[in-house]
Amino acid sequence: MPSSIGQKLAFSALTTLVVFGAVELGLRGAGWPQVSGGFTHNEPYWVVDADQVQAPTPHNEMGTTFPVSTDDNGLRYPIHEQDKRPGTHRVMTLGCSTTFGGGVADRESYPAVLEQRLRDGGHRSTEVINGGQPGYTSFQGLWLWDGVLRHYEPDVVLVGYVVQDARKAAYSDKSQAILQQDARFLKDQLLYRWRAYQLVRSLIGGFQVEAKEVGQNDEGGVYRVIPEDFAANLRALVAGIRAVGATPVLFGYPLEREGYTTTHRRILRAAAEELGVLHFDPQPQMEQASSSAELYFPRDRGHANAAGNAQIADWVHDFLQQHDLLGPQG
Repeated sequence: MPSSIGQKLAFSALTTLVVFGAVELGLRGAGWPQVSGGFTHNEPYWVVDADQVQAPTPHNEMGTTFPVSTDDNGLRYPIHEQDKRPGTHRVMTLGCSTTFGGGVADRESYPAVLEQRLRDGGHRSTEVINGGQPGYTSFQGLWLWDGVLRHYEPDVVLVGYVVQDARKAAYSDKSQAILQQDARFLKDQLLYRWRAYQLVRSLIGGFQVEAKEVGQNDEGGVYRVIPEDFAANLRALVAGIRAVGATPVLFGYPLEREGYTTTHRRILRAAAEELGVLHFDPQPQMEQASSSAELYFPRDRGHANAAGNAQIADWVHDFLQQHDLLGPQG
């Protein structure tokens, strides 16, 4: 009897492999999937040029430039060595161009203002690492964390991905990486090398083949990071941050108005409750503050100006102080 069962299992396994192989060959022979429409970015992963010193950088919406300085990993000012000196306390900020400081000078980004306020308050051994990169979602953020950011040995990490994750695009970031056969993504997701697996995932909604008309409402486009993937990315980032002994904070970077980010902010809050980590979203405070002060650029309501960055830095400082995360004084 055991031999008979074993033979049946072996036959079933062989049949499955034959069918899988036939489907795989058929899909490859048919050239499936065929990419329709353009991608959001030319590459799934990117980073700002390294070792820049006050480099003029276009502010496209305003038609001007702003100066940008970066370290040897492409992280923006404040500039600090990757290797952490003994006794140093590090606060790291993750996010997109809003964290990077799109449109403002080096010393005017919220991470730079936060570091200066810490120094002025006597926390001279605390450094702020600006991990923001223009255009980043949590999809790219995971790669940057694993490859670069964790080596800075932060003590506190503000995970500020929400602005770009919630935007609509022709393809989701993950689908773009799969369709472009990105080696970095496929190395970690070996099953996506197989067209038959891609077909199954596309049928159950885990992989998008057809481009969607871009829009910022529920009718057009797709989220750059769909809600399920956003939650999964947050879990992975929190696990990675905890693995280096740092304290994660899920940070809802504030816009002038909440708008299209509502769903992803709810996920951010729910993920914090699920994972038992700190959550800070000053969106209500910003909407109130920006109703009586000009805190964003007049032709770019998505990026805070110098005054807006300073206000965000103040709120973050107070939150970190409330939770005893500023580091030692002296």
